[in-house]
Amino acid sequence: MPSRYQEIATKDAVTEHPDYRRRLDELVARMEKDGVEGVYFQVSSIDGRILGKLVMREHVKSTALAGIRLHYGALCDARVNIWGELIGFKEEEIEGLGIPDLDTFQVLPWEPRLSRMWCNYYEEASGKMLDHDVRGNLARVEDILHEQTGLRIFCGIEPEMMWLKKNPDGSLSHSTEANSLYHVTQFNELEPIFLEVVEYGRKMGLNLSHGDHEDASQIEFNQAPNTPLLFADDFVTYRQICRVVGKRHDMVACFMPKPFLQVSGNGHHHHVSLIDDAGENQVLGDLAGQCKLSETGLHFAGGLLEHADALTLLGAPSVNSYKRYWDVGYWAAFHKSYDYNNRTVILRVPAPGRFEIRQFDSSCNPYLTLAGVIMATADGLERKLDPGSPNTTNAAADVRVPREQRVPLHLLEAIESFEADPLMKEAFLPGLHNAFLELRRDEWQRYCAQISQWELDYYMERYP
Repeated sequence: MPSRYQEIATKDAVTEHPDYRRRLDELVARMEKDGVEGVYFQVSSIDGRILGKLVMREHVKSTALAGIRLHYGALCDARVNIWGELIGFKEEEIEGLGIPDLDTFQVLPWEPRLSRMWCNYYEEASGKMLDHDVRGNLARVEDILHEQTGLRIFCGIEPEMMWLKKNPDGSLSHSTEANSLYHVTQFNELEPIFLEVVEYGRKMGLNLSHGDHEDASQIEFNQAPNTPLLFADDFVTYRQICRVVGKRHDMVACFMPKPFLQVSGNGHHHHVSLIDDAGENQVLGDLAGQCKLSETGLHFAGGLLEHADALTLLGAPSVNSYKRYWDVGYWAAFHKSYDYNNRTVILRVPAPGRFEIRQFDSSCNPYLTLAGVIMATADGLERKLDPGSPNTTNAAADVRVPREQRVPLHLLEAIESFEADPLMKEAFLPGLHNAFLELRRDEWQRYCAQISQWELDYYMERYP
């Protein structure tokens, strides 16, 4: 039986399969019956933005077989770097073809005359999947881990974000009070918003489980875990729903990692375990005290800690990401160690059987983070990496720890760490690896070229 990646690795493998054409006919008939007029053919950019084209019902079958056409540069958000050059691609390069994954068809609950499907992105000449396709790359590395170990990652992500009010002057402000962790009264104030998110999520097939109010304006609503590609599709859908609902309520669904100081930032903590083909958790054991790890679980942790520096660029890809670590005392872990139920280390065991990766934040693209985590896991298991003993101290009290004990504390450090880790060239095909790095370098260069309000306040009248 072909693997999931083999089934989608080329355009012809998808479009020439008789089941695909039969299912397309069934889908168009369903659209006609239900009054669905069109489908957004969607792809994810490298930075996690949702791109695509709207295809009307009468043209869905022919377009699905031929593919929607987007310039390659769309996958880098058509960004021009600080030097005026298109990032990742040249302007004269040809278009690629987006072929929809029919399993991802969903009617949009906020506009039931429209629907969406996720696409994979292929080269026109060769028919091969483009390196830069983040969904395809995640399917590829999922197969690598399973082929090597017989195991799969089982994952969930905490989608911390803020619901911000729009003020008459155009500024944004909090919608609930600060320092109100788990306060139900604060949760009550946002009930009309999050109930609409839940309603839309259910209609789009999301398995939403529970939520809470965490700090000023901040809601976290979790989904039941799943395997990486399935979870990433649903997770990005959740973030899209939040954006739509925010606009409907004249609010901003803010996924900026650190919009305010002295308030908790928006983390996207990744919860990961390992399951075998029978669905049994292979992380559980009797090692490492309360962590209750198996030998497999220890090597799992070893891989995640060994590659923590490079993974940080994936999970904290923005300049703003690193402000979370510097605002000490607001729950952003940076120390490269693990422990049972210790929120001050980057690898927490919240309950025996899974790890919580805590340095990742809300600017991450889950298709990329999960691919990096999978390959770090595979390396840890293959090399039997030892994570050492659990760290029972408060490891987030001071950023002034030796470099080898912490993750990068600014974007340039993270870029250099990613470049220095050869495993990242296995986690990401060359085009994707290089384009992701180029996007991050451009962001750092743009940041260096700005003058902040702090600089004006501090230096304007400081000299002589």
